[in-house]
Amino acid sequence: MNLKPTALALAALTLAACAKTEAPAPAAAVSAPAADAPATVVANSNAGIESCAKAALAQAPGELLQATLKSEPEGRVWEFEIRQADGKLFDIECSDSAGTIVETETRVASAADPEFAAIAKIDEATARAKALAAKAGTVERVEFELEAEGKASYEYDIKTADGDYRVEVDAASGEVVETSAELLEIGGI
Repeated sequence: MNLKPTALALAALTLAACAKTEAPAPAAAVSAPAADAPATVVANSNAGIESCAKAALAQAPGELLQATLKSEPEGRVWEFEIRQADGKLFDIECSDSAGTIVETETRVASAADPEFAAIAKIDEATARAKALAAKAGTVERVEFELEAEGKASYEYDIKTADGDYRVEVDAASGEVVETSAELLEIGGI
């Protein structure tokens, strides 16, 4: 039996429930992993998607567009893409083990955004080359992000032969500052 469509539908409903109500969605809705993911990916979640979604929406109230469970050196992290009523986009990361916000980034439309351009010292083509040197594959998406501590970064979603990765390149230094494996992705824009 292929559980992938069912698991994704249940997870999407969980996100919708968290976005629209104060009460968390039933735990069973997030314990069913995608068929091609290890059964432990979601089932072993400590804080869980509900706690993290609630914390992310408290940080930036709006519409949840996507949730991604990533494996980072310091542990697993849920990243939520949230669009506010005024169109402003946020990427908010929540520690899966603690259920606390670990990073908040504001997404801008392009590298030409005045706030982003004022910080960036390298262009997108150079950043893309650095990201692909770190993880060879196909770039599926690039995001232009402003971080809370005044930095700017290019974030690439890269599909490789062994999975999907997010590679973040500092827009000022050109250094790869983070590479994380995507364990599970729900939704998308």
